[in-house]
Amino acid sequence: MYPDVVFLGFTLYEWCLLLGITAALIVARVYADRLNVPAKLQNFTFIVAIFAIVLGLGSAVLFQATYDFFETGVFEIGKNTGATFYGGFLGGAAVFLNGYFLIGKKLFGDLPMRYCKQVTGFAACGVAAAHGIGRIGCFLAGCCYGAKTNAWYGIYLPAVGAKVVPTQLYEAIFLFLLFAVLSVLLLKTRVGCLGVYLSAYALFRFLIEFLRDDDRGSLVGNALSPSQFWAIALFLAGIALIAIPLFREIRKRKQK
Repeated sequence: MYPDVVFLGFTLYEWCLLLGITAALIVARVYADRLNVPAKLQNFTFIVAIFAIVLGLGSAVLFQATYDFFETGVFEIGKNTGATFYGGFLGGAAVFLNGYFLIGKKLFGDLPMRYCKQVTGFAACGVAAAHGIGRIGCFLAGCCYGAKTNAWYGIYLPAVGAKVVPTQLYEAIFLFLLFAVLSVLLLKTRVGCLGVYLSAYALFRFLIEFLRDDDRGSLVGNALSPSQFWAIALFLAGIALIAIPLFREIRKRKQK
């Protein structure tokens, strides 16, 4: 929408990116205190999270460059290379989980595993909040837009020269609502919410991709976008994270 507006040397998209990262770290710190996560584990977790964020941003660009390569045959990473959320999420999550569990076990023994539900829970809340703010940045930058429409809810996008479905705002609203639901689950019921985050966002993302009209690449003979492919995989992973503890609890009750 306003990709050329610069404030203090940063575009509006970059400001939203910085604000989202800051919000995620604040949410994590506040929720970690509320969940009584030991201070030494908190500090270690935030160090790992910072590395995960930095490498996740690089992974987001790498994934997009790979998608571009499949379409054009040219692999290039430059200032005009875009970024994809799932690329950043998968790369960042891999760094975070490996660092937290592998290095954490060497430093703190079984402590990381004992607080796994709390840590993954506030991490999911932080990601949802940051992503929601980031989608507002997408709206301001004029990327990730929806299909052209003449409906009342369409918003004129200068880069397209027409009214489009504001998919960025729809996604931002959904993510803020998801953040609220996850926060209640984590803080009020102490239920592990990583599986809820993965399955809920994956389902929403799969569906909203049908309303998108920007170039996102394609898979399976143009039937799916790359994001829909990853959405299916993460939806199944989320359902598994929800179902496995339930089955274990049912088995324990039957054994009593």
